[in-house]
Amino acid sequence: MTYQQYNVMRLIDTTGPQPQAEVARHLVVTAPVVTRLAAALAEAGLVERQDDPKDRRAVILALTETGRRRARAMRRDLLAAARELLEPLPGDRRAAVAAALEELQVLLPGHSARR
Repeated sequence: MTYQQYNVMRLIDTTGPQPQAEVARHLVVTAPVVTRLAAALAEAGLVERQDDPKDRRAVILALTETGRRRARAMRRDLLAAARELLEPLPGDRRAAVAAALEELQVLLPGHSARR
């Protein structure tokens, strides 16, 4: 699984079924990129493509139960790997990394600065 495929699954897992265009907007990629990613994920049985009842031209992406389990397992693995990398750092350095990551979240679509 690629990082982009994981990001599609992570987004759908955290926000629920999404139109492909919204997935593209959130991930800051083009619609054809999401179409290719969704096709591979659907072929693997991780994502379902559903007709959008509000727009016949649109496709909604939803995780299958297998996709949901895989996305959550990957998130757990990624968080465990991050903890393993950060654990050896002294407490003040870990706090500095956490503060830097908090600041960087403003760069993610859908996040705003907390000030």
